[in-house]
Amino acid sequence: MKKKLTNNFWMKLLSVGIAVVFWFVIINSEDPMESRVFKDIRVTVLNEEQVQEREKVLEVLSGDKVDVVVEGRRSVLEQLTDSDIEATADLSEVSFMDTVLVKASVPSRSDVKVLNNGENVMKLLFDDYVTKRFSFKVNTIGEPMAGYYVGDALPSPNIIQISGAKTVLDKIKEVILNVDVSGRSVNFATGVTPVVYDMNGDEIASSKLKLQMEADTVIVNVPILASKELKIRVTTIGEVAEGYELLSDNVAFQPETVRIAGTREELDKLGSVLLLEVDVTGQSGSIEKNIQLSSVLDDALTSLRVVDNQKVAVTINVTPYVERELSIPVSKIEIRNLEEGLIAEFVQTTNVPATVKCKAARAPLITVEHLKPHVDLSGYTEGTYSLPLQLELPSKVLWEEGEQVELVIRKPAP
Repeated sequence: MKKKLTNNFWMKLLSVGIAVVFWFVIINSEDPMESRVFKDIRVTVLNEEQVQEREKVLEVLSGDKVDVVVEGRRSVLEQLTDSDIEATADLSEVSFMDTVLVKASVPSRSDVKVLNNGENVMKLLFDDYVTKRFSFKVNTIGEPMAGYYVGDALPSPNIIQISGAKTVLDKIKEVILNVDVSGRSVNFATGVTPVVYDMNGDEIASSKLKLQMEADTVIVNVPILASKELKIRVTTIGEVAEGYELLSDNVAFQPETVRIAGTREELDKLGSVLLLEVDVTGQSGSIEKNIQLSSVLDDALTSLRVVDNQKVAVTINVTPYVERELSIPVSKIEIRNLEEGLIAEFVQTTNVPATVKCKAARAPLITVEHLKPHVDLSGYTEGTYSLPLQLELPSKVLWEEGEQVELVIRKPAP
């Protein structure tokens, strides 16, 4: 038997060697060694209690996800999934630069190898843990039923405390409660989850914040108001400067209507016109003014609110009096307070010009008789004089004095 085994021993050994080689060749050709990249594997942080002992909060700046390169047989790699890959960062090994190496492994398989183990780095920030208070801002989404308007929504509570890293809380711009009002026609209350936004308008991940709330949502009470359209009327109060007038057709404004929202009871108390007053006291030129409707109508004690146009643009043209040129015959000039025993006669025979100023509508109606032209001879005796013409001006009629008339005062002939 021993002779049979040792007979042609080296030939048999060579055959076994050739068989093994062929086996390796076949295996490597049908199931070769390969590498595969598993992307965005989430890193598990170990020993976080060490951060709490430092009374700090940890923020991962980068490296919370890594790519892991694994080597093994093709058949084995094809069976692996992301859940088989484990990546960890041990906070007990944080460097003085606040970084820690990420270690990757495949615990469930001993026949694979991680090629880039320890090459990934997680960058950390150890920040102060602070708490701040923020008020809620209600943002409505959608539109209520036609003819209705969303009033001032009231959250309960209206303030929230948020805790977290100081650098994160310093970036908070507002805490929003988004409420869908689509198709609503009556008051309603709803629970809303707060959303926190930074200065750029981006949402801050809830994982970075601790919202101190008694419940998961904030109750928001939303009043749904009816609406009514009113005509706008602009009137003036006060008097413009002397010598100027305000024509009724010189008042222009836009828009001409406004929609008001409120409870049905309050709307029923309103008329059909919203009156706006503009003070023109002492004005001598055009007036351009934007009237904020909220200041005219909105009142914290009522539900009434302006819906659409918040401002009314008003233009008022203040125009100067027009001139009325008159020619006064000397025969129409009355002589007053002439001393007894004397007579007075006008030297000039030409008419005396007089220019008055008054409102445009009144100008055609002004006549010489209305002005009662006269000269006052009180204290004058015999002689030739150039005296000022005097007029009795009706209300709202102006005249610049200065016209002279020449006359002679004498005793009558015997």
